[in-house]
Formats: sequence, structure tokens, C-alpha cells
Amino acid sequence: MNRILISKDIYDRKITKKFVKQISQQILKELQLDNVELSITLTDNENIRQINKQWRKKDRPTDVLSFPIDEKPPGYKYKILGDVIISLPFAKKQAEETGIPYQEEIIRLLTHGILHLLGYDHEVCPAEAKKMFDLQDRIVNRIISSQTQQEVS
Repeated sequence: MNRILISKDIYDRKITKKFVKQISQQILKELQLDNVELSITLTDNENIRQINKQWRKKDRPTDVLSFPIDEKPPGYKYKILGDVIISLPFAKKQAEETGIPYQEEIIRLLTHGILHLLGYDHEVCPAEAKKMFDLQDRIVNRIISSQTQQEVS
């Protein structure tokens, strides 16, 4: 059993807290993670730009940011993975530009963010990037495939 905390600063009918929680649980299951806690914030371009500027010294919006914590406080049931922050307007624009459904882009960004919380880093070297993106693609494809099967049933 995992604990997923979701904060939504922006209105968006297509990307609900329920959808984000369900997808996050599927990602954690694919990664065989149990008894972990994860915080997800869904926000706008201005908020993510400010966070990106403060923590990464990049004064521009981005799609997803991850802040690993990776600790288990004494007596606490869950290991805390960290925080994932996604800009919904940025994700929506990115989905339109690449021609994929908006919800699929959110699945990709959640997977990407969670992999960063686990220590994967595509900016280290090409081999690490390949390892991370291969795993990301495998997880995203399994989740999309399982959603498609549920819709058909």
C-alpha cells in the first residue's frame, strides 16, 4: 500500500486527482514499490517557472520537476520518495506539439518524475539516459496498454 498526496493548484477537467492517483499507483506497481509516499503537485507555468528558477537557476517554465527525499522517518509507515511537480499547461502544449493525447503526456511526465525520485538521471551520460528512457517507455506503454484493455472490456 502506497500513499500518494496530490495538490492541484489549477483547474483542468481532463486531469483529475483521481486519474493522477490511479496512474501513480500503476507506475509504483510497475516499479515494484510498496510502502512509499509520494507528493504530486499539478500547477501552472508561472509557479513551475518560479520553482525552476529558485532550485535549478533556470528562469523558464518546464514540464516536470522532481525533488527526491528518499528517507524513512523513524516510526513512520512509508519511505518518502519525494515531490513531483507538473505544469499542466506546459504538458498540454507539449502533447499538442508532439501529437499525442494529453493524458498520455501526463502518464509520461509522472513516470519521468518518479524515475528521477528513484535516482535515474538522463543528464549524466548517454548510457544513463538510454537506461532511464527505455524504462520510462516500457512503463508508459504498459499503462497505456492496460488502459486501452480496460476501455475495451
